[in-house]
Order: sequence, then structure tokens, then C-alpha cells
Amino acid sequence: MSEPAREKAAQLVWRIPSYQPAVLMLVLCAAAALNIYAHPPAVVRIPTLAIGLVCGALAVAALRLQLVATADGVSVRQLTGERWTSWEDLADVEVIANLRGAPSLRLNRTDGSYVEVPPSLLQPTRPTPKRVVLRNLEVVAGQLEARRRTGRSTG
Repeated sequence: MSEPAREKAAQLVWRIPSYQPAVLMLVLCAAAALNIYAHPPAVVRIPTLAIGLVCGALAVAALRLQLVATADGVSVRQLTGERWTSWEDLADVEVIANLRGAPSLRLNRTDGSYVEVPPSLLQPTRPTPKRVVLRNLEVVAGQLEARRRTGRSTG
């Protein structure tokens, strides 16, 4: 296996499922097609344009969200930018029960600051009991902790 392929295989990546932005883009396309080809009155045109724009913005935001753990550290990419933390700077990974109304992860740094993983990135796509969600987040936190320990031992 080549070096870039080996490095890519060594990454842990969490993203929004690809069908969600695709569905949002389909709604955007349907709203655009309705306004382009049907020439609806303003009472229909304005709400459909607003719905289309909101769906387009949400699709772009969903495509941007990403959590990546590599051999060097962990990165949380959001709409506004990317927050990188090397394994040496990461104190621990904590499951928090209520971040913006949902459980998620907090990456605590050694300097006292932290990076919060957006809840929508790690939440299941179907309704799931909170205890199952918390257990799944514990698994993700365990994977990140294991990667942190191996990153420190090899670095």
C-alpha cells in the first residue's frame, strides 16, 4: 500500500450522512425549477425561494461538518472554520450530555480551552433513545482516546 493510501486508511472520519445534503439539494432544485418554469405568483414564489435558499445553506453547512482523527491530532471542521488540536495538546475527550440540546463530545486541551464537536455531526439519523446515543458517544470518545494514546507513544 502506498504511503498516502496508508495514511488515509489510518484516519478516523465522522461526517453527516451523504443522503442528508443530497435531499436538501433536491429541495433546492425543486424550488428553483418551480420558480423558473411555472412562473408562480409572488405569494408562492417568495416562500419557495426562501425554502430553497435555506435548504441550500443547510446542505453546504452539512457538507462542511467533519471530525477527523489522524496520527498527528484531531480536527473539527465547522462552517466557520477548522479547529486543530495535536495529540500532545489534548488532555482528554469528554462526553457532555447537553450541548445545544443534545449530547456530544468536548475535546479538552491541556491549556484549559476546549473544542466542542457539533451535536449534529455525531447524532444518529433515526430517533434513538438517549442512553443508546450516550453509549455510542462513549465508543467514539474511546476511539479518540485510543488514538491519542498511540499518537503520544509514537510521537
